Amino acid sequence: MKTLIFGAGPIGQWLAMRLGDAARDVTLLARGATLAKLRANGVIMVDGFTGEKRTARVSLVDHISQTDSYDLVIVPMRKSSRIDVCRTLAEHRNLENILFLGNDVSGFHRYLDILPKEKVLLGFPSAGGGIDGQDLVFADQDNPNGKRRPIYVGELSGEITERMKRIQSLFEAAGIPVSLEKNIDGWLKYHFAFVGPIAGAVVKCNNDVRAVGTNKKVLHQFVLACREAGNVLRKAGYPKRQPPIFNLFYWTPLWLAPKAFKPLFDSRFTEVAIGLHLNAIGNEFAQMADEFSELQAKAGIDTPNLDELLGHIPREQETNG
Repeated sequence: MKTLIFGAGPIGQWLAMRLGDAARDVTLLARGATLAKLRANGVIMVDGFTGEKRTARVSLVDHISQTDSYDLVIVPMRKSSRIDVCRTLAEHRNLENILFLGNDVSGFHRYLDILPKEKVLLGFPSAGGGIDGQDLVFADQDNPNGKRRPIYVGELSGEITERMKRIQSLFEAAGIPVSLEKNIDGWLKYHFAFVGPIAGAVVKCNNDVRAVGTNKKVLHQFVLACREAGNVLRKAGYPKRQPPIFNLFYWTPLWLAPKAFKPLFDSRFTEVAIGLHLNAIGNEFAQMADEFSELQAKAGIDTPNLDELLGHIPREQETNG
């Protein structure tokens, strides 16, 4: 499966390295200073647990020509860039499948205004990382000896199709598990209902992930915020909580919450995959929080804890100021 990774952020570089390790036909599209750095040094990635530094040479391009053809284009870019990417990809007929890999609350309709429905898939990589000093630090396991975390992939139709299985084979050949989802739109919305409150809690605790785990008041608020977000989604027509672990926010008594959820924040994986990633994706969480507020308004449900936590996420003008 000839594959183009459109975007050389942390996820793009990680995928290029992993697929290249498995001798897959993969090319990474990068531009500007990132392209120059990759051409000079290759992909350099630091293991978030061990500190081991790995370097890999990958095939690089800075554009797609009209004669280029790819079986799969993976777009691991932040939401704010994806519409422009859609317009670029729409100019090229020889791109068979396009997988948008990342956070999304607003749904898939905006892609379909530009790209043919039959080309588009959505997904999410449950690995993550970001820049720490001069290093790209990454984690794709819960602990140093654990299994790699999966990539979630789904069709807009909700069917499990042959092309999904081909994509699954591509990733699994590189040692990356894949979960094929029948409702990827709902999955992505519930994912924000989980990571949005995490992001708000981390920012509230001065961007210190582990500090959240020692603050009982914030942990209580985190659990209540996740419950409120789940109630919004249920009222909005997404009754199946995804993944099933989301039900823990309802099953766990509030008095037990600090003990139950402290390990989530007392975690090197969370520090790397969410803490560093929060810095890497800039205004994306704020954009998703605004999109989720539209669902809240339609649901007509009060969400005081969710509102307070999401209010801590800086908006673009605050970040740039």
